[in-house]
Amino acid sequence: MHDQPRKPSKYGRAFDWRLSHGPDRLGDEAAAGMSRLASSDFPDILEDFLSISRKRQQNPTALARLQIHMLEELLIQESVVKHYRERIAELESPMASGNADERQKEIAFAKGERFLYRMYANAIRAIGDGIAWRAFGYDRAAIRLLGERQTKQHVSSEGTVQELREWSYHFDTGSGIAILNALTNCLAIADVTVVRHDGSIEIVEVKSSKTKSSRKIRQKQAMKEVVTLLGTGAGQNEGRDVGIEILRITPESYLNRVEELLQTAGEKGWAARRISDWLYVEAFDFRKFTSEDEVKELTGKMREAAIGEWEKRGDYIHDMNSLDAIGYSPNSAPFSVFPFRARMCIDLLIGAAFYVSFLNINAVEREFTRRGWTLEKDLKTLMSEKSQESMLEVRKGPFHCTVSPADFMRMQVETLRPKTLIDAIEAKYREGPSADTGYLLALFQGEYKMWN
Repeated sequence: MHDQPRKPSKYGRAFDWRLSHGPDRLGDEAAAGMSRLASSDFPDILEDFLSISRKRQQNPTALARLQIHMLEELLIQESVVKHYRERIAELESPMASGNADERQKEIAFAKGERFLYRMYANAIRAIGDGIAWRAFGYDRAAIRLLGERQTKQHVSSEGTVQELREWSYHFDTGSGIAILNALTNCLAIADVTVVRHDGSIEIVEVKSSKTKSSRKIRQKQAMKEVVTLLGTGAGQNEGRDVGIEILRITPESYLNRVEELLQTAGEKGWAARRISDWLYVEAFDFRKFTSEDEVKELTGKMREAAIGEWEKRGDYIHDMNSLDAIGYSPNSAPFSVFPFRARMCIDLLIGAAFYVSFLNINAVEREFTRRGWTLEKDLKTLMSEKSQESMLEVRKGPFHCTVSPADFMRMQVETLRPKTLIDAIEAKYREGPSADTGYLLALFQGEYKMWN
């Protein structure tokens, strides 16, 4: 159950109906870019890409053809972003001529378009992530290990031609499903990943130069570590002992209820529901808003009726927006694998639709104690200690376990039930004393059922 705290999404979170990027507002340009993306032809293209990747997930030829189309779209995207970046620099230069007001309007438009195409590229790569997730059989450990060293990728770089040759070789030889890593967010080690028909994984680094830079050396070392871990289930990674363990558990979630809320939001603009004693969800579709003030008033009343008792009781409630998960996060599944209709997944990926989940942390803690676990440290205590590794520490007899920020993120974004996490640590508890494996990546044997 150990994992890393989540990293902030590069697209920020929705708060008070505006986008923010950490402490800095992205502003009206980003909102305009998102709006133009939602009303453009691009969502149809993305929906087709996602539908094919799902329908033909066992067809290496179809997936190869699809990746070529995705590559073409990313090449265009990079060219357009470069154009607008250069145009913005020209307009903001002290040497720029012309009417100042007109320049500001053009700068705002250019920034909106730049944001639009960046989001479009992110959605394409999220579809690539979905290809990887399905090819890997929803193996979170493998994807986590291959994605920990995320780097900024450009398909127009010089090495892409060599990568394509290597990728096409594995495709032509019928090795299995060959994935061009530059088309994903989650495959950051090497250049091509091949999932063979027997389920084994091969990661291939293209030798594009003889440069012995520190980055190349680290890349080779990372490949060795990951190959060992994937092959044996134990080894070293980033200077620590890591173990992979498969638990015979089928995760349970409330994603079907989130889908219902998003469907209603797509018709009326918003919908809300208290899903359980620990989770309340609000869903929105900004394309259907008639009045933001009216929506805020109605949701405020609904929220008070649904979770007012939590606040009166003094429970700690943490809210999280699905926009936080648009950008790549190693701690959450991409929206491209969510068990929703393809268009609904695309709407989430481009921010046209989103949901906010309100997690009652104290209710989750009470669920653990109800199942016989003692709270060694609750969230309040760990926050005061500025813990980065744990949001909850529990104990039963001599057995001690931590619940990580990643686990809580899954409860909010994927609406994973606390029962699943408790079942997982119960399984470890029943195993009895064992050698300390250090950092543990636990897999649920029935994970695939959650996404199909």
